[in-house]
Amino acid sequence: LKHTRIYMKNYVKLMWLFLVSLCFGVDAFTVHNLRLAPRGHKISPFVGSRNKNGDRKKSKGVGVLSSIAVNHPVTLLGGSIEAVSWIEIAGIVGSGALLTVYHLRLYLRDRNGDRSWRSVQATTRERWSKHVRQTESWLYAIQTLRNAITAQTFLATTVLSLLTVISGRLWEILKQPSSGIVRQTLIVQFTSVAVSMLTSAYCFLQSARLMTHAGFMFPVNPSSTQVDRIMRKSENAQWLGLRCLYISGSLLSWIVGGSRTFFIASLLLTAFFRSIDQAPKAISNEEPL
Repeated sequence: LKHTRIYMKNYVKLMWLFLVSLCFGVDAFTVHNLRLAPRGHKISPFVGSRNKNGDRKKSKGVGVLSSIAVNHPVTLLGGSIEAVSWIEIAGIVGSGALLTVYHLRLYLRDRNGDRSWRSVQATTRERWSKHVRQTESWLYAIQTLRNAITAQTFLATTVLSLLTVISGRLWEILKQPSSGIVRQTLIVQFTSVAVSMLTSAYCFLQSARLMTHAGFMFPVNPSSTQVDRIMRKSENAQWLGLRCLYISGSLLSWIVGGSRTFFIASLLLTAFFRSIDQAPKAISNEEPL
């Protein structure tokens, strides 16, 4: 029950992060359009060249992507393209640096022996494997591994389904004959999300693969400790898959609201990571293996 409350608390934090990022994205979209449209001028949802009166012409084949392109400040601010470009670059670099520095510090903490959620869970799986070998509880081990493999497979298929939608949107952008900063930016944004999701699905599948090997190895050579190391690797793969999935959410906020929303989402995501990367209090004081 205690672990269930912890999971629910982390789930609520993640949903809160998503809603805040979405709100900032919608707010940024509205502010850009209201600020840039003249009084009495109706905002056009289409992107294209301008006619003699200065109004935008309707471009064929733009579809849903026009709503994203209209929000892009580079195409809307006219003469201040250079200044906005530096703001965009600063937001993107700052977001990437924030997430990179946090995970680099987390890696150094693990190397120095400080305990985190990932290291504690990996040690727990290694101890579980040792317990199964010593007690020869093969049936219990297979049932536990079956449930864990099912969960990893579900996560991998869910991420691949979302990746299919992202890939379809990226393909629509590539088929557009127009070129420019907006198109290149959208390609980079959707490619970043696709790579993050693909890495997440790959890690989930690797975790399931390792646990499948462990299920076959348990009764074959009970005295070998190799299966213990395999279970530790499976936890590391699962942790990395979830981490890439979380990061893809912040990358989606970049598409919705621009670089400033991406930076705010990265700040909130870093705070979320700090809360879930702490070692569980119930077992944080136990002696390591």
